[in-house]
Amino acid sequence: MQVRKIAGSVRPRPSKENVKYYDVILELGRDPLTGERKRVRFKSNSDSREEAENMLILKKAEYLSGEMLMPDERTVSEFLDEYLRDYVAVQSSPATFRDYKTNIDRYIKPMFGKVKLQELKQARIQQVYNQWRIKSNASDKPLKAESIRHINRILKAALNKACELGYIKYNPTKNVKIGKDLVTKHVDVYTTEEIKLLKKTVKGTDMELPVALLFDCVMRRGELLGLCFDDVDFEKRTVTIQHSWVESEDSKKPVLKDCKTDGSYRKMVVSEETMKLLKRQQLLCKQICLREGKRFTGKQRVVCKQNGDPFLPKSFTAKWIDTLKKYGLRHIKLHGTRHSAISWLLSQGIPLHIVQARAGHQDPKITLSVYSHVAKEDEGVVADLLDAKLFCAVNG
Repeated sequence: MQVRKIAGSVRPRPSKENVKYYDVILELGRDPLTGERKRVRFKSNSDSREEAENMLILKKAEYLSGEMLMPDERTVSEFLDEYLRDYVAVQSSPATFRDYKTNIDRYIKPMFGKVKLQELKQARIQQVYNQWRIKSNASDKPLKAESIRHINRILKAALNKACELGYIKYNPTKNVKIGKDLVTKHVDVYTTEEIKLLKKTVKGTDMELPVALLFDCVMRRGELLGLCFDDVDFEKRTVTIQHSWVESEDSKKPVLKDCKTDGSYRKMVVSEETMKLLKRQQLLCKQICLREGKRFTGKQRVVCKQNGDPFLPKSFTAKWIDTLKKYGLRHIKLHGTRHSAISWLLSQGIPLHIVQARAGHQDPKITLSVYSHVAKEDEGVVADLLDAKLFCAVNG
């Protein structure tokens, strides 16, 4: 009886001198029609050659036993499961994984999941995208162009990986057309007067410091809840944003993550009023530690519950909603405070590059594109400035 054999190899990536992971490759002979070599690639998420070689042995065994699904047999749904498990879960933040999985389960799998991966064509994708503009598969409502664009980014990233692994030769999402929404995207923000009213209303409450930090440091929710006392320099009056407290796949167990991008990491000088509130909060935290029999280390969260424990992200959002309802303030999303802060800074003539840095945006175009509609209350400033500084001088 002849024993079947299969060739394979492991290759260091990106190079022998700088190994970050290994490609595990099975050699399956040549295509009888084209003569091209048939290969299946897998990625070993380790810099250990031994682990990669063990993975090669395992994949050979799976193939010979018929348990391994070949690239031309797997459906889009089966590949997406592999993509989420082996790449997104390993390489991305919990929030990104949750976002990808939600959109894949809600939109991509129902429409493309049963199609063979190698049979997914651009025409089919375009038809579905066109259909979504009229009616979503998940509801009776149409999807906005930006929502479809986000879903396409996820599908495109997955299919790029399929190309990289040799499962498909080209990415069928290339050149699909999504179009634009007829209505300009609206970002709900507070006016200057509403910001003043909010800060005045929460003065003396446990929301005074969070509100001050949200507007002063232009923080995201995760950045606010991840801020520790070690991140505050009381002498130099600075706050450093370097962590984010975000929900994991199990939303009951958030994790403290490093900033996602270099732009998100930032140090900024804060107002004297905010610094006074931080000093008061530090004293309160030390009292909590004394009461609870714990040592104050500086790792404690600045924004915390009465017992010193950090908030669950969703719990703090609920607290924000309850605060607005309690004091009869107009409701906007918690993230809207960030929009409002940037809007106010721009309307006050603060240079774009300074606003961009404070917000932690990588590209100033993001700051401008998202907030270009703001400062409606100040839209007469340019005309008044022309009258006061230019035209009066010419006419005089």
